[in-house]
Formats: sequence, structure tokens, C-alpha cells
Amino acid sequence: MKTSQSAINKLKSIEQFSAKAYLDPPGNSYHQYSIGYGHQIGKTDSILLNQTITTVKGEQLLRADVAPLEAQLNNAKYKFNQNQFDGLVIFGYNTGSGSLAKCIDTWNATHDINKVTAEMAKYTKVQKTPGVYTQSPTLEQRRAFEISWMQRPVVPILAIFVGSLLALYAFS
Repeated sequence: MKTSQSAINKLKSIEQFSAKAYLDPPGNSYHQYSIGYGHQIGKTDSILLNQTITTVKGEQLLRADVAPLEAQLNNAKYKFNQNQFDGLVIFGYNTGSGSLAKCIDTWNATHDINKVTAEMAKYTKVQKTPGVYTQSPTLEQRRAFEISWMQRPVVPILAIFVGSLLALYAFS
């Protein structure tokens, strides 16, 4: 399964585009920089620290960052529906592959999406200095959004098509 375009668009909206590198999160003492739509600049792409990128390059970086998260989710014991998959990608993009792995482990052990969302809800603290975590209202809101995305019903395209046909027939 792949991340839906709707989820990619939501990630772009949440992360917001920056053509130049910025301290992420602002004020951190460990000098982590990001660029584009929240792409964390590592040692292998440190050249980005001094570059200006386009939105096209930003989306390329975003999609490259999402690919390993998709692979993690696709290796789960039980398959996710599209909304669960997208919600977990958005979550993993923010929290990292380690916390995503804990959610997948919960899913594999229980096959209970409510237990997965309970695991996600634990990730609401921010670290501004090494070893010091503080509760973040912003992260609480983000987790609530991700969980609500996962809980949205999946409406099969065929059901939408049939419903549209019935509506057309009723008015003819």
C-alpha cells in the first residue's frame, strides 16, 4: 500500500514548506535542521544546509522520507485499511520509525486499532534539550488529528459509484 495523495497533501499542509534550512524544532540545543516539508537534514545530505530548494524538490524529499514508513507498515502481520495506513504514516513522519514500530508491534500482537491509537497517544511530549521532555499541546492536537484520520470509515469507490447512479436514476 502507498500513502494516499490526500495524506501527502495533509503532511505538506501540516509541515509547511521552507525553501531554506531551519532549526527543527525551533530553539533545540542539538542543532537538528530541516528543509522542505520537514525533511530532517542528515550527514549524507548536509549540502542542503546551504541551499534553497523548490516545492517540487521538497515533495521529492517528503516522498523519499515516507517510503521507509510505508515499507514498515506493509510488513505488518495484519493489513491496515487506507485511512489507518495514512494516519500511521503521518504519525511516523512526525515521531520517527521507532515509535511507528511500537504501534506496528501493538497491531501485530492484538489486531486492535484502539490499542494502536492508545499507543500513538503516548507521543505528546517534546524534547528541547537532551533528556528533558515537556508536554506539548501542539503534539496533543496532532495525535488527536492522526487518530481521527485513522478512525474515518473507508468508503469503497464502487459504493460511491452505485450511489451516484441511484441518485441519477431517481431524478430522471
